[in-house]
Amino acid sequence: MIFSLYSKRGNSQSVSYVNSPIWIAVSRGILVGVSSAGLLAVLSGLVDLTDSGSDTAFFLIFGILTTLISAYLARYVSGKKLKRSEIFIEVTSGFFFCILCSSFLYLLLIEKVNFGDAFFESAAAFTTTSFTVIDFGISGRGVIFYRTASQLLGSFAAVLTAVILIPISQDNFGLGTPGRTDTKDVFPEKKKAVKNISLIYMVSTLLLTLALLVTELDFFDSLLISLSTISTGGFVRNKDVFESSSVQLLLIAGMITTGTSVVVIWRLLSRKVNSLFRSSELITYLALIMGAAFLLFVWADKGTTSSLSKSFFIALSSISTTGFHISAFDNWTVSAGFLLLLLVTIGPMSLSSGGGFQIYRLRILLAVSVRELIRQLHPRAVVKIKVAGESVLEDRVRQVVVFQFIFTSIIFLTATVLTISGVGVYEALSSSINALATAGPIRNADGMVIGVSSFSMTERLALVPAMLSGRLYLLPVLISFGYVFSETRNFLRPRRRILHAIRSNN
Repeated sequence: MIFSLYSKRGNSQSVSYVNSPIWIAVSRGILVGVSSAGLLAVLSGLVDLTDSGSDTAFFLIFGILTTLISAYLARYVSGKKLKRSEIFIEVTSGFFFCILCSSFLYLLLIEKVNFGDAFFESAAAFTTTSFTVIDFGISGRGVIFYRTASQLLGSFAAVLTAVILIPISQDNFGLGTPGRTDTKDVFPEKKKAVKNISLIYMVSTLLLTLALLVTELDFFDSLLISLSTISTGGFVRNKDVFESSSVQLLLIAGMITTGTSVVVIWRLLSRKVNSLFRSSELITYLALIMGAAFLLFVWADKGTTSSLSKSFFIALSSISTTGFHISAFDNWTVSAGFLLLLLVTIGPMSLSSGGGFQIYRLRILLAVSVRELIRQLHPRAVVKIKVAGESVLEDRVRQVVVFQFIFTSIIFLTATVLTISGVGVYEALSSSINALATAGPIRNADGMVIGVSSFSMTERLALVPAMLSGRLYLLPVLISFGYVFSETRNFLRPRRRILHAIRSNN
């Protein structure tokens, strides 16, 4: 139990530690989250030396202290192996305390910022949601780098969690997944997964940075935009760079890559090109991009090459959930707005950096719908769910249906809270979808971007649970919340709590 009258303690080489699995999970999450923010602060302090260096001391002191304290306290945490539900608690608490730690760093470094704004900015960064409420116009390179690199750290942790923990396929590593590239030799174990995914992120960021140097951007700006693209964070200092056709084309290639499954990318890096044509999910992903870009081009104000490039850019920014803030077409239609909301909701391929419902789950839902229609005509018919010609297990179908219910429920609840607080219905729905899909920007019916800085503090904080849930693919956050709620309820029942403690001691 989380709240126990009798805390179990052990002793190993004169070092005592709490032996409760829940406390172990929470403690590990706190230490990993705080130390990650600390290491990123140290790196940002070194980057700040390339500028004025005015924030270097704050970064280094904050980063070194938090890292050393976390390393020291790690001695008191047991190395006991945890169950999956407890690992979900560890991941969720790690994300939350990393966000919380970064919030205090923003308070130290940026003037005239309250804690609510700092917390929301930190949450938007680590959940790779394209929202921002702090003006970084006069901030140094260290602060800008920390805000941008936070997106990559959050994206990497989320993808790694999805590969190792989230049951996207029949097992944790995607073995036997219908319609997808077999991942048996890509992620055979956890260490291999960490190594391969790290390599994909580093190579993708490096290549895109070098490519952007061909444009008018300098190295630092190229690096920042590359980090925002590969992480699907969407944060940039100067939004005017998106009006350049050369920058648009390079970022289009980057967003296609970041919305592609890491399994498919690794196959491509391994020169197994033939496997790409067997991935029906990739084909669907590319078809959605082409179709959406064509519709936006038809609705565009001018049928020129620049309009075509901008149509692809806007479509990819939505379906990859990157959320770059680019101006809409002059004759923006309501249909275009709903199309972008649909793309954001669907999202890219599973096991990619993007959020959203994701294409693989959507294809299963469509197959389920077809089966139910057939059963209405032939009640005794035995119809198997097939995706890309391969059968999907009923357990997997059940997981997708439950995921759909939770996904739509969070959107509805978040939109309801925003509507009650005074936000318009369309804007509330758009905000909820973008928050849960970790996308952006929020657009009104005319296509104009709505800055979250115009929202009240209550409205912003209402978006944070959806942002965190969407970045961690719902399951870790919801299971953690359910676990804590259950244990809290037991704590409020003294008789059950005392009986549990007595049985544990016996």
